[in-house]
Amino acid sequence: MTTQEKARLIIQDIVSEKGNNPVRIFKNIAKKEYISIHGPEHHILDGASILVAFHNAGGNLDLNRSLEKLFGEGLQMPGAMCGLWGVCGAITSVGAALAIIDGTGPLSDDGTWGEHMSFTYRDHS
Repeated sequence: MTTQEKARLIIQDIVSEKGNNPVRIFKNIAKKEYISIHGPEHHILDGASILVAFHNAGGNLDLNRSLEKLFGEGLQMPGAMCGLWGVCGAITSVGAALAIIDGTGPLSDDGTWGEHMSFTYRDHS
């Protein structure tokens, strides 16, 4: 199965999630047979879990449009980028989700760009 096919399944399945805890949403989808623990599908799954949780918690978000945007951005991230580029595609997916939620772009001057950068580099364990 290609990464694009897996990503499409993630989008298809994740919209059925009703909770607002992104970790639980992630775990529900991650146990599906088409998800690999180290696969590039995390470039979509991780951020999609944030988007769905935010939407389900009452966040102002066009979920389908946001997931499609993340789908397109996540597929641009190469597999094995964690080992080859030194940044994990899962965390870049989370950063992309935050940018989608806040409407942040590369020239945004409202502070969200820096907040997303700060959030994605911190250890949250």
